[in-house]
Amino acid sequence: MTTVNTLSSPSTRPSSRFICSLASRERDEPMFATASLVRRWLLVEVHGSWGRHAVADSELGHYAPPVWRRAMAAAGIRVVAIRRNLDDDAPASMTGVRLVHVRTARPGEVVGSTHRIVVEDLRHVVLATECLLTRGEADERWEPDDDPYLLVCTHGRHDTCCATEGRPLVRHLRTTRWAEWVWESSHIGGDRFAGNVAVLPDGLYFGRLTPGVIDGVLGALDDGRLALQHLRGRSSFSLIEQASEHFVRAQLDLDGRGDVTAARTIADHIVELDLVTGRTVTVTIDRSRFVSPSPLTCRGPGDQEIPTYRLVDIRTR
Repeated sequence: MTTVNTLSSPSTRPSSRFICSLASRERDEPMFATASLVRRWLLVEVHGSWGRHAVADSELGHYAPPVWRRAMAAAGIRVVAIRRNLDDDAPASMTGVRLVHVRTARPGEVVGSTHRIVVEDLRHVVLATECLLTRGEADERWEPDDDPYLLVCTHGRHDTCCATEGRPLVRHLRTTRWAEWVWESSHIGGDRFAGNVAVLPDGLYFGRLTPGVIDGVLGALDDGRLALQHLRGRSSFSLIEQASEHFVRAQLDLDGRGDVTAARTIADHIVELDLVTGRTVTVTIDRSRFVSPSPLTCRGPGDQEIPTYRLVDIRTR
């Protein structure tokens, strides 16, 4: 059974100087099992500034009516605004608008895919994406896309920490070998873990990244390894599956990108994970909820609950 506890704190009210990412670090909040649950993504290149709700409160909002946004949500497609760089983005009239549809596979699945199309401007977004709603997949106008996408959340209008922590990451990554894969993105979840990066098409989430550590994280990823201390989880796993993968990797000292080949939820607190070695690990977890001693976002309310996970048992066969 899920329990709720309250943690003490001098204050649960945000002040004018409250910084959610700093508060999360100070309360030593674990990051694992916090990745947003997303199996399908639609990345839309939106030049210029984004408001609090990047799709509605940007230039895209003029051409993406609420009925389209609701249909995307109903289809399980998360629409994310992307741009190369707010400071020097060329106007869409010069470059066109890139749309990317990503279907993130779970480990062991072969149905993941990425397709892209470039349309003349944002007026063509709804028509170009109609196939995603009617057919459930990209049509022949979209081309297969083998590029990785490193989404760095810089959505300051959504949460100040996203810009404060994310923009330095983008500036740094522009000078590295990963520069061509880097995109600023709108909100991807977990403001308090800024700087946040989502790696597509894998759906891997990393948090609390700084220019001083991100090269090591991405370098390890290139070598087929996961930096567990910064890994928030994978978007194709439920939260209980994300927690199970974390505990298995930590307990068995597994950092290989492909060490976990499948996951099955047996009960709301029991998950089976298949390993590349051929072994199967059964993980039993206790899930609780704690009232956060400080707000979870820079402008959010206090007294919000945080799910937490404790390893009860791990068995290998």
